[in-house]
Amino acid sequence: MKKGFVKIKRAIISVSNKEGIEEFVLRLRSWNIEVIASGGTASTLREKGIEVIDVEDITGFPPLLMGRVKTLHPSIHGGILALRDKPQHISDLKQNNIEPIDLVVCDLYPFEEMARQKKDYSSCIENIDIGGITLLRAAAKNYDYVTVISNNSGFLDFLNHLDSNDGSTSHEFRRLNAIKAFSCSSNYDGQVYKWFVRDDFDKFPKEKFIKSTLKKNLPYGENSHQRAALYQTEDYDQSWANYTQHQGKDLSYNNLLDFDSSIGLILGFRDYLRPLVGIIKHTNPCGVATGKTVLEAFERAFLSDPISAFGGIVISNSSISVGVTEKIIQTFFEMIIAPSFDDESLELLSKKQNMRVVSIGKNWKSKVASDYEFRSIYQGILFQERDKNEISAKDLKLVTNRNPNNKELEDLIFAWKVVKQIKSNGIVFAKNGATIGIGSGQPSRIDSTITAIEKSEKLKEKRGMVLSPLDGAVMASDAFFPFSDSLEKAVSKGIKSVIQPGGSMRDNEVIDFANEKGISMLLTGIRAFKH
Repeated sequence: MKKGFVKIKRAIISVSNKEGIEEFVLRLRSWNIEVIASGGTASTLREKGIEVIDVEDITGFPPLLMGRVKTLHPSIHGGILALRDKPQHISDLKQNNIEPIDLVVCDLYPFEEMARQKKDYSSCIENIDIGGITLLRAAAKNYDYVTVISNNSGFLDFLNHLDSNDGSTSHEFRRLNAIKAFSCSSNYDGQVYKWFVRDDFDKFPKEKFIKSTLKKNLPYGENSHQRAALYQTEDYDQSWANYTQHQGKDLSYNNLLDFDSSIGLILGFRDYLRPLVGIIKHTNPCGVATGKTVLEAFERAFLSDPISAFGGIVISNSSISVGVTEKIIQTFFEMIIAPSFDDESLELLSKKQNMRVVSIGKNWKSKVASDYEFRSIYQGILFQERDKNEISAKDLKLVTNRNPNNKELEDLIFAWKVVKQIKSNGIVFAKNGATIGIGSGQPSRIDSTITAIEKSEKLKEKRGMVLSPLDGAVMASDAFFPFSDSLEKAVSKGIKSVIQPGGSMRDNEVIDFANEKGISMLLTGIRAFKH
């Protein structure tokens, strides 16, 4: 039942963060609101010359157990929890000389900060708030009559509301603040739980609490009839949220998915010093290349699959100058991502108002991804370690008679880094630090191989080449070859070396075929499925 407006006559305040508390209480006093304050809060206010009523003057008890017990008393909680329309409740208050409390202002001990800083056990335990969380929950439960403020960010909103309503709060205002209080308390308990099971995390805790905060509503979801929003979880690395969008419409649901895939791609090449450019379409790379310059890298990446590149996303591991920009804008792209853009580039790009332009900062290599990732399925939530495995030459096992030469080895590692970012089944052909054919997302490995070959044949047509672009190229497969058919197709086009995880029942047949054709094969021992 809606209770309407409640005049604020009496408040209790107990805050750890004292910022803004002096001005807040002075405004309360201007409305003749009686203020009760707990120990630290009362001391802070008195230092500023503001007199308040001590909690112990209400309870008749001094703080106990070195401050562990202060507000946990019927004289406090009776005043908060009493239903003003229940005669028995009002009678109980009168018989026990308890005055109603209309406003509870309380934040909580900074437990999360203590845990994040990995403070010692005793410090963390003592920062588990008991009295504060009880105040919040009691006030939120009785929001029909009591207003609760759980963070100093709510001070101004409350004071403006008070001024607009003659010192009273509306039922809807109290309800919304109660929601905030319960959100605060549930998150707090989740953080405490997470800290207690921290040593068991590798085993995956029996219960997993995922805190997420709304960052922004999105125009629509994957399709225009779907609603969508972006939430940030407690485990995400905040550094990746610190990007700058210079122009264009807000990033859409699909833009953010492609942005995420783009980040995954360049993080895999974090150790590369040369310029590298990737072109992403529907979360799949359709062209990736290195170059002596960013311009050369872009041109080579674009040439890999110019048809698929249309409407995609360009990402560069190096800053973009106006010369590169002039080339990029000759084709329609949804978004360009780079560490930075020079002023001339930004001026030129401003003429393409619909193109989203995002800089991720020159320190992007120091940014990290969270250790775990999760996704929603009909049965619940899948939770797994993020695949951060990176290979080097020493990790690879040669299983053929022929050794790859140094250039081939470099291309093999390059191709493996790319195929890790492709939806399975994934096949990548590469040569001289550039993809020349990518097959992704096919139900069979042979189909992905055929797709990648077809892409390379278009490159042959575009360049007017006599030989296949795959002549002397390398091949990467995200999982083992169940048969030699994919390899047969690739070898017929001239590939010289292959990298794959191995692990098939027919590995020996595949290796024998490679030896028969005189190509080299390296095994990673690690699969790179991506779904």
